[in-house]
Amino acid sequence: MALGIFGLLVAAGLVLGVGANFSDYNASRSVHWNIVADDNELIDLTPLQPYAYINDGGVLVVDFSVNNPNYPGEGYGMGISPASEYNFDEVFEVSNDLWEEFPIVVRITSSNTHVEFYGHEGGVYSVYDGEEATASDSARDDVCFVVDPGDAVKIGIDLSANGDSPGDVWEESMHIEAYRLGTEPAELADCGQGMLI
Repeated sequence: MALGIFGLLVAAGLVLGVGANFSDYNASRSVHWNIVADDNELIDLTPLQPYAYINDGGVLVVDFSVNNPNYPGEGYGMGISPASEYNFDEVFEVSNDLWEEFPIVVRITSSNTHVEFYGHEGGVYSVYDGEEATASDSARDDVCFVVDPGDAVKIGIDLSANGDSPGDVWEESMHIEAYRLGTEPAELADCGQGMLI
């Protein structure tokens, strides 16, 4: 019997466009997360870099294009190139500031393996095999981790434009779900629960 699964679902759209300009290529890329207002929410998302911000509509945006309002003038935000891979260690953090007594288990999934997640400080695990995802080489499109009350976990993103060409566009959906520890589904058994003291 489920004791109550509380979750914050975050839908994300990823649109990637590539054009010629920087070296041989220029890319404009952005990721958008809708922040859902919910009285039962368990987590808080906070952008940590200039290319990540929450816009006026309450959407968490990761934007490497010239449209990013945080970039100071010309020459910034030209994007990433095709046939390349980029790692951004601390794009946003997931915190457990809303539950004072309970750790939470958080799952982040991406529908496209071009965008994968990891935690460079450790404590983020692949849902597939329970292995730690701590860098681009171990980043996965389905990760999970435990957040203690009052703590936060920094999430990095690995973008892989291998096989993409100028003008390519990606459309992506992502979800973030949180469960009070002990109510998470069985497939989330290896998310670091064994590390709790």
